[in-house]
Amino acid sequence: MTLVFEHPPEFRLSGIRRWWRALDKPLFAAIVFLFCAGLVLAFSTSPVIAIPQGKDPFYYATRQMIFAVPAVVLFVIFSSGTPKEIRRLGVILFGIAVLMLLVVLLFGEERNGSKRWISFIFFAVQPSELVKPALIAVSAWMFSLRPSPGAPSGAVIATVCIAIVALLVALQPDYSQTALICAVWGAMFFLTGASILWAVSAVLLGFAGVAIAYAVSPYVAVRLRLLFDAQGSGGGQIRRAIQAIQEGGLYGTGPGEGVRKFRVPDAHSDFVIAVVAEEFGLILAVVIIAIFAFITVRSLLLAARIKNAFARYSVSGIAALIGFQAFIHIGVAARIVPPTGMTLPLISYGGSSLLAMGIAFGMLLGLTRSDIERFQERRRT
Repeated sequence: MTLVFEHPPEFRLSGIRRWWRALDKPLFAAIVFLFCAGLVLAFSTSPVIAIPQGKDPFYYATRQMIFAVPAVVLFVIFSSGTPKEIRRLGVILFGIAVLMLLVVLLFGEERNGSKRWISFIFFAVQPSELVKPALIAVSAWMFSLRPSPGAPSGAVIATVCIAIVALLVALQPDYSQTALICAVWGAMFFLTGASILWAVSAVLLGFAGVAIAYAVSPYVAVRLRLLFDAQGSGGGQIRRAIQAIQEGGLYGTGPGEGVRKFRVPDAHSDFVIAVVAEEFGLILAVVIIAIFAFITVRSLLLAARIKNAFARYSVSGIAALIGFQAFIHIGVAARIVPPTGMTLPLISYGGSSLLAMGIAFGMLLGLTRSDIERFQERRRT
């Protein structure tokens, strides 16, 4: 731990009080609300997948509760660190995540034609989830470096990092995560002050990537066509999700009382917003959407006031990650985005996603603390 922390983490009462006073309370309250809502929804969605498998109805809810413990620990560690400590932890995590992305291609568990999980005895890990906050930290560090004579530009190194990660994730294949990772990195690059020419070039490159994927991947082609023709043979999951949303009305059928959710594929993860709407009503669904929008906008506003370059770019990247990922998940159910298999941060079931979001939200709170400027680095390390 001495390689990461300049001082031992403070668990004394005075340290906890200082940590609490420095936190952005509105952001903290919004994150806690989403975290608690996700645990409650785990009990509503667990029977959907557990009962057909002959397991206890709350088997997956129990697993989510178990993963919540290390997620909270990671959240506390990252939220209590200095920018330098968060940066070092991010670099370590990036190295581990990239190694895991290599391992998953060679020895990963194959599900539905993709290798995305590394299976252990009691659980499986999805490296593409863990690499997202790590890539944000590493890229923010590279963007914040001042050019040195004879050394490669930080932006060049950051570009190499995103290229490696995007290639490894695309080879799984997981095109939706690849697109999300590239979009978040592109937003960070733009916010560093890149010219409009670079931004337009990145958008055109993204469209070109989608066109290539459409041409070479039947899976991507089917998903894109479903955006315009949900009545086709492959649009059943979208139709059922919309039916579940309509069934809930304004106030919902009540916790655990939803029936349509049993006909929605991946209701516990990819279409969890449909379960929210069915059992808790359109009102709560709108509240959750508003909270994600609040977290994204407030994070960007706070980032604009941060003088520490690494912290500013990291907070901007996390805001982009949360905003894009939530928009994609909700957009699929609303039929404004092609089906992608994207989880809703802190709400959808998934241990890897919960751990990654614990890290991301911990970084967000740690780097927006009111005492952040007292950690300004005196020398480059």
